[in-house]
Amino acid sequence: MPNQSASIWETLCETFDEKLPRRTAVALKPTDSTILYAYPASLGKIGWFFDDRIQSGYDETVAFECYLGPWLSRGVAPQPVAHSSFVWATQEYRPDLVQRRALYSDHGLIVQERFGRAVEGAFTWQFEFGNRALQVCARSLFVVLKARRGLGGIRREGDCFVGKEVALTAAARTWGAYDHLENVERDIMAGQLSGRADGDRYLILEVPLSVPPQGRQDFALGLAFGDAGAATRAREVPELAAPIRERWDAWLQSLPAAEFRSPEEALAYYKCWWIVRLNYYTSPRFGHMVCEALPVYRGYWLWGLDASEWHSDQDTHQTSVHIRQALELFLAHQRADGYVTHAMYLDEEKLGERWSQRDLTQTPHIPWVALRYAECTGDHSALARWYPQLVRFYDYLCRTRDQAFRNLHLWAILSSFDTGLDTTAAFQKVTYGDADGKEAYCYPAIFAAERCRYEQALARMAELLGTGEQARWLAAAEQTRQAMDAVLWDTHRNWYGVLHADGTLDTRVGVDGLFPLAYGLVGPERAAAARENVHALIGHYGIHTVAPGERGYEAHHYWRGPAWPKSCAMGLVAARRYYPELVEPALASTLRMLLRWPSVWECLNAETGDVARGDQGLCATPVIASNVGAGEALGALLTVRGVDMLAFDGTLRLAPVRNFHWAGLRLDLQQRDGAWQVTVRAAEKTAGTLRLRTVSGQLVALEVIAGRSYTVSE
Repeated sequence: MPNQSASIWETLCETFDEKLPRRTAVALKPTDSTILYAYPASLGKIGWFFDDRIQSGYDETVAFECYLGPWLSRGVAPQPVAHSSFVWATQEYRPDLVQRRALYSDHGLIVQERFGRAVEGAFTWQFEFGNRALQVCARSLFVVLKARRGLGGIRREGDCFVGKEVALTAAARTWGAYDHLENVERDIMAGQLSGRADGDRYLILEVPLSVPPQGRQDFALGLAFGDAGAATRAREVPELAAPIRERWDAWLQSLPAAEFRSPEEALAYYKCWWIVRLNYYTSPRFGHMVCEALPVYRGYWLWGLDASEWHSDQDTHQTSVHIRQALELFLAHQRADGYVTHAMYLDEEKLGERWSQRDLTQTPHIPWVALRYAECTGDHSALARWYPQLVRFYDYLCRTRDQAFRNLHLWAILSSFDTGLDTTAAFQKVTYGDADGKEAYCYPAIFAAERCRYEQALARMAELLGTGEQARWLAAAEQTRQAMDAVLWDTHRNWYGVLHADGTLDTRVGVDGLFPLAYGLVGPERAAAARENVHALIGHYGIHTVAPGERGYEAHHYWRGPAWPKSCAMGLVAARRYYPELVEPALASTLRMLLRWPSVWECLNAETGDVARGDQGLCATPVIASNVGAGEALGALLTVRGVDMLAFDGTLRLAPVRNFHWAGLRLDLQQRDGAWQVTVRAAEKTAGTLRLRTVSGQLVALEVIAGRSYTVSE
């Protein structure tokens, strides 16, 4: 199990092969703040693709490629050998480092490759060539750099080749810049690259090799985007793993850690933090944020705010910057009628404009996320500004999602996209229609639970801000809870169903009905009756979105049955609240999902662990950060181990942890003789009121100040 003295970074090693469902599951960045990332090149290439777009989309868009060309010159045969072939022997992936070993099949070379970030702003690409032949391998290999937008005029400065956007440093014998690979092959066959820029799309470097039998030769490149100096420094890194290990361990060991019960649990926890950091982006327009999923989703999603808060308020690297930024952005672009958009894309001229044209919002976590942020950081001034806007959003939802229809004191949806549970079977008719047509609305359990929680959060805000409205909001929350029980509870199925526009109750056991349980809104009798349904949702690789055997269940398709980190989080929290005996099986299945593949994926077949697909056949997205992936899993893992990540007041239930971070401070904890010793590190001023809930349930408020120690008795 990872601990403070061992290298957590070392334990995060993931193996992969060429059958990885999406190569973008393995991703490295030259700096935390950039949106550009590298991932393994397509099959048959030893190399890397680079994506730097800000647009969201499922298609891979390669801005740059850097790979070993398929040609070898000056060999045993009189002509260069074209399209040399190889097989991968091993491929390993750790934060900021990939190590692979390739065996060539048509000559004696073997290659140990290392690719990673040891120098800020650049990649180091190292090769160790071995020779299994009985004679010296005296040949040249060729490095290819391809720029989709063009190199912008390449120039050579010693060993550094500099273009408009990219710089590549290597000890090359000859070089040339070309527009067409046919011309490259022509010059290689003739035995000499052009040595000049005859084109602008391909940069080709010839690298001489002379490897004796059973000997080795090392070769290194530095690659940077916009900084030739960084490329030069990256090439000169002597040992790639050491600085990467040191940087990551310093951060990983600073993070709050519960008392995990198994190596797998600790490994999944730190893996989620790895994925969160991989999705950092400092936007020139919006400041620091965490992308939803680097390869696909570039922006913020409303329903991802809870997971963003869960990790941002504990992240010792960025503290609470990105959740505050997200809340500010969503509310800054609120419409005059109170509407808050479903998602904001980085490339939008006006944030939120795409989804606002359809009046689609998304699961409205925003009030309780804002409340948790304010309570965790002490930033109640922001809460005072946001409160009237959150009331306006509430009024908008009541008008358009209830008063316009049945006025049940619940909220309806206009499409499944309102919930984020995009294609779950019970929402088919409101989104796509069926043989009887498309309905205008339906009332799901998820929005009933969200309305109740929204009202509870506004009650707490009113109390903190002294608005005098607390009683009003508490009464509204109780009215919603009672309406949910009266209208949506199915006494025959022992589950919360979906009320359709025609008045029928459609009850299918799935993630929709988990939300009232996860939020603690269900009375003991109904909770006990629902137990077997919750149990039926626990798969081998995570919590099913729809239970096997239900109408519309599809094991491989999106929200129709596969497990998502979101469904795992809701299932785990529901089990912890009501079914202690189900916590361990639900946790074991969630860990298997998180550790099944490199990266954290949107959804897997909950029985086989295969990567699931969208309804249109697209393979599910890897490198999921905040909305449905690593952040959700972090919250669930911490909640299971005693830190209630759904608590409004941001309280931390003390567990046997060594240290944690809060509001930018490091707090070291030690338990001695029935008391907790809390020592405040690394701060310069009072940070606000920290509420600590002891194991026995006592709530202690500390006005924490740098350099001070506090004793908290049981």
